[in-house]
Amino acid sequence: MNFKQILLIVCVLFISDFAHAQAKVLGECTIQFNIQKQQKSEWVAIGSKKVWIKGNQCKTILATPQLVQTLIFNIQQEKAIVTKEVGNNKYLQEIIYPPASLATLISMKELVGDTLLILGYHCKKVKLELSDGVVYEVYYTADLIPSVTTFEFAFKEVQGLVLGYSIINKNDPVIKYMATLLDLSPITLNQFQINKSEFQILD
Repeated sequence: MNFKQILLIVCVLFISDFAHAQAKVLGECTIQFNIQKQQKSEWVAIGSKKVWIKGNQCKTILATPQLVQTLIFNIQQEKAIVTKEVGNNKYLQEIIYPPASLATLISMKELVGDTLLILGYHCKKVKLELSDGVVYEVYYTADLIPSVTTFEFAFKEVQGLVLGYSIINKNDPVIKYMATLLDLSPITLNQFQINKSEFQILD
């Protein structure tokens, strides 16, 4: 190996390390997603999803005209809280999280050249194939790394903040989530607290 080859390798490694060092770790952030469903050649709005991340804690609220579902978990704890509001009925359940029944990641492939600008961030695209046949097409920015990556458990191996994704299941319409807001402001701890007396507790 001659001097020029060695110099080239050193430069490539330096650039790679520099780029990785520029990634900002987010200890706190709030993300708002719009959710659409594909119907023939059109995309139809069906709801929203909001994600709060603070340290090891994560809270998501999925809101549709039919229900509002909340998931609160801490990546250092074994249990999570799920609440569902359907009409005037409100239910709460503690679950093992992540549940053992979750599908596992079979493959993750970056789709080179397929990028998208979301909220001012250049996002790369990766394709995730799960053991249950579901495929996620994910857009993420490597410039930001959240302290909790698993607001969708399939994102565990994604090396950055997911700002857009589609869920493709051969038996269902494609569902697309696209971030419309990213707020890096501090989040109060009471955001992760629930008044259990308001809910019917399920076993």
